[in-house]
Amino acid sequence: MSEQVQGQGSGGPATPAPDRLAPGEPEQLVYVLETRFAASRDAASAAVRDAERELAEATQRRERAELQAAEEEYTSDPLVFMRQSVAEEVDALRRKTTGKKVRVSYRFLLDRSVELAAAEVDRFHSDRDAALREAQEGLDALREAEQRAAAAVEAAHLAQERVRAAEQAARDGLGTLLDKLGGTGA
Repeated sequence: MSEQVQGQGSGGPATPAPDRLAPGEPEQLVYVLETRFAASRDAASAAVRDAERELAEATQRRERAELQAAEEEYTSDPLVFMRQSVAEEVDALRRKTTGKKVRVSYRFLLDRSVELAAAEVDRFHSDRDAALREAQEGLDALREAEQRAAAAVEAAHLAQERVRAAEQAARDGLGTLLDKLGGTGA
């Protein structure tokens, strides 16, 4: 307090009254408000842009998957025919009457049965891989990803609105301060 009295007595700058604003202070307060909210405003806008980009990408992936599914042609299952062929070879072996024919028929049956067994194992692995791929990249998974992306866009817009509301509350408070202390409204 002695510094204020000394400053005023020696012709130094006068300390503004606590219930008045100094010249240029309203502009300074507006500048501070805008710069303090700039990072949040920019981050909210970036979140909205990122969410909208992710939604667009998810939509494109889903549309491509739907088109691919519509264009996919039916392919027959060779295992069905291989199983039937092995069953027929067993029946044919039972009908053989000479030892030489039985041996030849058995070797042929053995070869077909080994091929079928290998194909069954390959099918198991390919079916498991296809199920994993479907769970991660299938049409249903892509639809769910698109729904999650749409929800993220809504959440980003909501966050952006909340940032704007917080900034507006600060602006309203600044307006009140300026009104009460003799400045112009923000």
